[in-house]
Amino acid sequence: MKRPVFMIMFMAAAVFFAAEAQAVVEIDARYWFTNLSSDVKVTESGLPGTGIDLADDLGVDDSKGFPEGRVRLGFGDHHVRYSYMPMSWDGDEIITQSVNFDGKTYLAGTRVKSDFDVAYHRLGYEYDIVNTLGNKFGVIAEVKYFDIDASLKSPVNNESKSLAVPLPAIGVSVQAGLPAFLSVGAEITGMTAGNAGNLVDAEAFLNLTPAPLVTISAGYRYLALHAEHDDDEVDFKVSGPFATVRVGF
Repeated sequence: MKRPVFMIMFMAAAVFFAAEAQAVVEIDARYWFTNLSSDVKVTESGLPGTGIDLADDLGVDDSKGFPEGRVRLGFGDHHVRYSYMPMSWDGDEIITQSVNFDGKTYLAGTRVKSDFDVAYHRLGYEYDIVNTLGNKFGVIAEVKYFDIDASLKSPVNNESKSLAVPLPAIGVSVQAGLPAFLSVGAEITGMTAGNAGNLVDAEAFLNLTPAPLVTISAGYRYLALHAEHDDDEVDFKVSGPFATVRVGF
């Protein structure tokens, strides 16, 4: 799993350009309480991979929480955004049916330890077509990058597979101002490339702004990725509520 070096570089650049260009930098600290639904299939050496449900077949805990860091650099109605979220699941299960993974067979009745790691990077540009009195409507163009690692280990076999999935995406964001320093909003980004890959990342939220450049948010998010490479497949879905604190300067 790659370290979040891009995030550190982006934050340093954001602070520099904000000082030089009178821009606004916003930093988000988010925690997402997720529920996982995911299947993986890895084929190797002519042995077709088995579609493996991480929770049902490998005993992976499908309810976990993860932090996410976001940086947003704004020049009026123009914004450059970067976010990074590392996610990791593991399981330890005596499997009840045989599975084929990366050219190896794990027989039913075998104890299998598993790891499934996903690092999700987003780098994008947002333009606010409407931005007045707390009401906003913007369009988004992004590059999303998934760094995926999956591994299975038994007393006999120890196999792992890595998959890098870069995807372009477009979307929209909306926000409506409410009384008492409140606002509601939503954002959706995604893309489709047929069987090769498709993605949806959507969220809705309620904001409270108790002080200038300070926002506290709560909402619900849904993320779904389907990717195929050669004969390997990943279906990755996570959803759940989140809480965010945003500070600007």
